Amino acid sequence: MTFLVTGGTGFIGKRVVAKLLSKNIQVVATDINIDNEQNDFEKYLYSKNISIKGLELRELDMSSKENIKNIFDNYKFTNIIACGYQMSNLIDNNPIKGSEVNIVGMTNLFQAVLDYKIKRMVFPSSQSIYGTTSKLFDDQPVKEDDYCGLQHQLFTYAVMKLLNEFMAQKYMALHNISIACTRPSVVFGYGRKRSSLMWAEEFATNPALGKSVHLPFPETNKDNYIYVEDCAEQFIELSLKEKLNHFVYNTGSETVSGMELKKIILELIPDAEITFDENGKPTPFIDDQDDQRIREELPFVPKTLKEGIRAHMNEARIAHNLNPI
Repeated sequence: MTFLVTGGTGFIGKRVVAKLLSKNIQVVATDINIDNEQNDFEKYLYSKNISIKGLELRELDMSSKENIKNIFDNYKFTNIIACGYQMSNLIDNNPIKGSEVNIVGMTNLFQAVLDYKIKRMVFPSSQSIYGTTSKLFDDQPVKEDDYCGLQHQLFTYAVMKLLNEFMAQKYMALHNISIACTRPSVVFGYGRKRSSLMWAEEFATNPALGKSVHLPFPETNKDNYIYVEDCAEQFIELSLKEKLNHFVYNTGSETVSGMELKKIILELIPDAEITFDENGKPTPFIDDQDDQRIREELPFVPKTLKEGIRAHMNEARIAHNLNPI
């Protein structure tokens, strides 16, 4: 097997690459700006004691048909995990580039699955496709078949993900190819760089390093969280399973309020300083995902939220030459 991982040096992508390499799977990791990312990427793999023997790192602009053709003509890929994407803040700053990468680039990859007989492609969609509030679903855990219309969308990012899902299913129906996606909840972990959700790093990193953290929502705000390593493992397990029963899967995994989140952090770092913006708006996502589908599909079980936060904190502490907790 040889996997193509787009966005391979990014927050989730580098975890996917590391996990594939640890399973002795050949990987070609690509990103749009390798020169700026290569050192940090290789340092990350080294910190995890991951051998780079089975890895090749290549620059790739997904929006370029020529770039796509060149890389697929030069490697015999069996699978694709497509983590490369423009996030909300980048889309807002440059909508044209965002559209080129997120719409044209993803469609180029769907076409490549067909043209190059790829066994399966897996990509992250987003829980943001469900709209901005659980009130649309009577405050119940949201299932994959639940739907909200464009009138309930806030983020261009979410609408682009909806289009990706639509296009993927068109390709599957017309050409009998295998594509699957997950709809990640709030993905937390150490090492975010470009995101409108930096608080999903800071809530654990700051206390781990002895710094205070101020969360931009009320303490009653609820969110569904999944640890970044578990999100990456789900992609791989969905890629490797011989036959899948569904196209789309909620990632889950655990829903807590701000106060419950603070309680977990204080159990790990008793002197942590955590405050909330009681005049702030709730986060513009659904509160809770029903993750029964993916738990039935895969034997893999994500960490508990406390276990994930501990792992997040320890990665931050080790990176700053501190002992793990």
